[in-house]
Parts: sequence; structure tokens; C-alpha cells
Amino acid sequence: MLISIIIPIKDEPSIQEIIDEINKIIKQNIEIIIVDKSKSKPSISGARIVDQKSNGLGNAFVEGLGYARGDIIVLMDGDGSHRPQDLLKMLEKIDESEIVLGSKLIEGGVSNDALGRRIITHLFAWLTRAILWIDIKDPMTGFMLARRDVFRKFKLEPRGFKVVIETVYKSRAKVTEVPILFRERKAGISKVGFNLKGAREISKIIILLFELKWGRIIRRW
Repeated sequence: MLISIIIPIKDEPSIQEIIDEINKIIKQNIEIIIVDKSKSKPSISGARIVDQKSNGLGNAFVEGLGYARGDIIVLMDGDGSHRPQDLLKMLEKIDESEIVLGSKLIEGGVSNDALGRRIITHLFAWLTRAILWIDIKDPMTGFMLARRDVFRKFKLEPRGFKVVIETVYKSRAKVTEVPILFRERKAGISKVGFNLKGAREISKIIILLFELKWGRIIRRW
């Protein structure tokens, strides 16, 4: 079984360290696909790097999916916040579910985010559950493992960076959440924060939630 690990990046200075960590810890048959939108292309080894032609993390995942050959598809951050050790735990659950999410909001999960960001995360998790009626504690996670067949059930049309929500909601697949340690990023600057760019991403999330909800209702009509 081949596992395709897709990692979108944009000017992530520690990406080689992350690749090395994955290759050291994950002993299964894997391929690492780096979808790069950096201003200057990084020099890396131990992974395949492809230039992102679109914009946004969600679209980067879709482009990476086009290169992936694996039976299992993984999405994880390129800033070091997602640990390969937790990916091992997630892989143990794929036989009983179609999608496995790395969750910092279930029992045993830990987040090293600042207090303000943790509050925002809880708020949007609650909002997502309320609007979409999905029983997931951490729908805002960007750490996902899924069987390839999941992506044959629907068309991904990403808005911003919350492609996991779209995947879970549109596929209606069986989901398991696994507790993870969400680390502080290894280096670089977060793309989303308490600033104008962060506000724009928050607005995209809200629009996405209602588009997913109303799109399903309209299709039923």
C-alpha cells in the first residue's frame, strides 16, 4: 500500500527538516509531494516538488492529488505543526474509517497555539458543527488522512484553505478523529492571524460553510 503525503508550502524555511522527519519516522511505503508556491523554489531531497499553478492551500491540495499515486492520501502542514508521530497513530485507524482527522480538540489532543487562536479555533469548530450538522470536534483541522476512493465521490472546489471541511461534508464518509499534539510552527510567519489577511480567511470560512450548506439544500430541490 502506497501512502501519498501532500504538503503545500509557501516560503517555509524548515521544509527539509520536516521531510527528513517524515522519512525517518514513517516506515511504510510513502511518497512525499511538496506543492510549492514560494517566491524562490526551495532545494529539497527526499520528496517530489511541484510548482503550484493556482492559489490557496485548498487548490494546492487538489493539484497535489493529481500527482499522487497512493491508495491513502495525506494532507499535512508544511510549517512543522503536524507531527509524523501523530500520522502513525492516524494510519492505525484507516482500516476502520474512510477519513481520519488529527484533532487537537478531542480528549488527549493538545494545542500549542496562543490563547487567542485557540479561542478562535473553538468558536469556528462550534460554528461549523452548528451550520453543517456534522459530529466532528475539530473540523478546522488541516491534518487529514483519507482513502483515495473518497475523492471519487465528489468534486473538490476549494475556497481558501479549509479543504478538509469540504471533503468531510461532501463525501459523507465515515470519519475517525485521533488526538494530536499541534506544535508551534518551526520557523517562518503564519499566513493567518489577527490581521487583514486573517480577517479575509475568516470571511472565506464563513462563506464556505454557507455555500456547502445551501448548495446541498438546493441540489435536493
